[in-house]
Amino acid sequence: MGNTSVIHAVFSPELGTKKGNNLNLLIGLLQKGLEASSHHSDAYSQLIHKALHVNQLSTEEQRELASCIAPDTEKCSAVQRAKYAELRLEQLAETKDKELSLYTQLIENLVFLLWRHVQYYTVYCKDPTEGIGGEPLPKKLLSSNQDYIKNLTRELPLHLTDPLLKKIVDFCSSKISSSMTSSFTSALVRRVRKLMTA
Repeated sequence: MGNTSVIHAVFSPELGTKKGNNLNLLIGLLQKGLEASSHHSDAYSQLIHKALHVNQLSTEEQRELASCIAPDTEKCSAVQRAKYAELRLEQLAETKDKELSLYTQLIENLVFLLWRHVQYYTVYCKDPTEGIGGEPLPKKLLSSNQDYIKNLTRELPLHLTDPLLKKIVDFCSSKISSSMTSSFTSALVRRVRKLMTA
């Protein structure tokens, strides 16, 4: 087992480039995750609405949904067909709900990675004598990254805007998964904001 206090930065502090593993990639993944989760959230709401108002669906739509539960819907009564359609809509909504939970975890993990990297670059790399766990950072790493770190401090608020951070907190608050809570994400967002204004 190695030293557990060692931190490995996976993403470089660059923000201006779209190539390579840099913080721009993390922010881009966050934005895409939020966009996709918004579509999934809308689809989930539509499925729930349809399930609650299954009688308002056309006979053809009810038949199509019911056929996933009962193969021969022609022999079903209108009441049975509506019940099967409702059951199928509930199944689809449950699947969509699980997908939303996965998006919540993905977004929370991306925010965590982002916070750890921003903290590493803005706190530890600014004071090379302190380093991590009392050990100075390697000079090679510091000299090659100092310009990027200065740019990072200046440009990060332009990439991590208040509306984006608010969107992250709002999404995770609206969809709390069993393994992570919205307060965790909110705390991470507060820490990122603090690092950007320090």
